Amino acid sequence: MNRRILVTGSTGYIGRHLTRQLLGLPETEVYGFNRTYDEKLPAAHCLEGNLLDANLLHWLGQIQPHIIYHCIGTSPKSPFENQLRVNAEGTRRLLQAVIDNGLRPRVIVVGSAAEYGLRGEAVDENTICQPEGEYGISKLAQSQIAQSFARRYDLPVVIARVFNVYGNTERHLAIASLAAQIVQAEVLQPLPSEIQVYNLRSWRDFIHVDDVAGALMALSAIHTQNELSGQVYNIGSGISTPISAALDLLLAHSALSKDALKTVALKLHGLQQKDVSWADITKIRQHTGWKPQVTLEQGLRRELQYWRANIGDTLPLVQSK
Repeated sequence: MNRRILVTGSTGYIGRHLTRQLLGLPETEVYGFNRTYDEKLPAAHCLEGNLLDANLLHWLGQIQPHIIYHCIGTSPKSPFENQLRVNAEGTRRLLQAVIDNGLRPRVIVVGSAAEYGLRGEAVDENTICQPEGEYGISKLAQSQIAQSFARRYDLPVVIARVFNVYGNTERHLAIASLAAQIVQAEVLQPLPSEIQVYNLRSWRDFIHVDDVAGALMALSAIHTQNELSGQVYNIGSGISTPISAALDLLLAHSALSKDALKTVALKLHGLQQKDVSWADITKIRQHTGWKPQVTLEQGLRRELQYWRANIGDTLPLVQSK
């Protein structure tokens, strides 16, 4: 019998990369639940609707998934009330529908490093969460709801706290924004006068999206019950890198000459103060054997290649003066 997998948010950032990897597995049927149609999947495997008002009992009972990857989430820029509705209440509705259907799939809930807040050292899964912003609060509420269902119903749920994911993505994320501007500078004549950056003193644990997908798949393969049931796993590289160093690597692998770069200034935004996000990934390595495959340098070179193939010279990101 084929294994049935449901990915909520399969058209979203992490969800779409995960879905592509799942589609390559043998004897596996992949279903997606989204607000829009997922062109990667057969029409019969696309479920469209809003997690907050969908008839979850109907389609969950029909599919009876063996594994659910819960990737639906909001942007940190979304209004707080929307973050709470989608991240927290949406997760509660999904898990309640699982219980109401008498199902026991493995559920992998995609959480966030924002639940921990910013610390000056690596955080492991026993670190007390102290979210500093609304997004972290809403994701922590999501995790606590998932853990509550795991305890009350002995449901095999794990929370994957993903750190700073990057790779082939929209330019609202730090790495993508920098890479897109650098590629634009490669094709514009004259060069833009500046590259816009935020806190160059921020240290972040960057993890490539392909490695995130691999880690989520590894978590779904855990066999020991006490390693499921509400456990938290960090997904990161285990290395924290300053934004300034990532920018230096991007520039080093760009087509811009050193002479050309002398004419381009860095326009800094926000407070230039050190803050650190850094994952201890000992637990997931011990329990699954997973480890990142894409180094930061490899990933940044891929990011430049992605934007060279996708940006074109008709999509100005910054205005040259």
